[in-house]
Amino acid sequence: MAEKIGNKIIRLTEVGSTNTYLKENCDLLKQHGLVVLAEMQTSGRGRVGRKFVSLPAKNITFSVVLHPNLPLAEVQVFALMAGVVVARVLETYVDQIRLKWPNDVMVRGKKICGILLETITITEQHFPVLILGIGLNTKGFLIDYPKELQTVITTLEAEILRSSNAISESEAASYLENETVFQQLLKQLECCLEEFSYDAATTLRSENIIDGRTALLQEWLKRSQAIGRKVRSLNNVEELTKGSGTVGIIEGLTKEGYLRIRTESGQILSHVSGDILEIKEEK
Repeated sequence: MAEKIGNKIIRLTEVGSTNTYLKENCDLLKQHGLVVLAEMQTSGRGRVGRKFVSLPAKNITFSVVLHPNLPLAEVQVFALMAGVVVARVLETYVDQIRLKWPNDVMVRGKKICGILLETITITEQHFPVLILGIGLNTKGFLIDYPKELQTVITTLEAEILRSSNAISESEAASYLENETVFQQLLKQLECCLEEFSYDAATTLRSENIIDGRTALLQEWLKRSQAIGRKVRSLNNVEELTKGSGTVGIIEGLTKEGYLRIRTESGQILSHVSGDILEIKEEK
């Protein structure tokens, strides 16, 4: 991974999906660090085909090509890394940020950012190439979004106004520039990739020093407040519809970035894919 993130940026006014754009232009996948940024996505996607709503000039929607040189079983961690990247940038503006496995960033319980990690195989690369898509709600207010989303999402501008009584809407808009936040995200992603590649064993001989992967997973866990939460692990849409699935307590993460859940029978399982629903304990 020699090239820096954002060394080349393709800027589009409108596109169906930045992830799809990269898959349809396979030659671009040869360039680690290449970024596709769109002012608006008309067919943005989340996990399992869910739709990501994008409004003109009110979101930051972009995708990054990554060559981590890791086998497929180990790339899930990059979705969690992206969550840490977004959280670090957002906390310079607002508080009460929480990460939700595997790809959501929440503020006060509402979704502000979605992440989509996809893998592609190309002949020039022995290991899978990653397309990391990020969609962040920066500007505007809930009234700007479809009615069915207004209770479940938020924007950075709305949260800045909520947290500061001394700032006006016009001041918030001028303070919050999409390009500035975008560059902050690219810089932080580069930092996280450098941290991830840090190998404590070859650098310092100390029991207190941990490798970069472990440090990032620990930061994700801390920011997610996930440990000890009772959840329902759903592996497919049918389980989600029926309200079935496996109930257990989150105990941590595997080194690959999957959730470790202790079931009610005491069995430890790794939640690799599917939804996680938090179970609220009755008081």
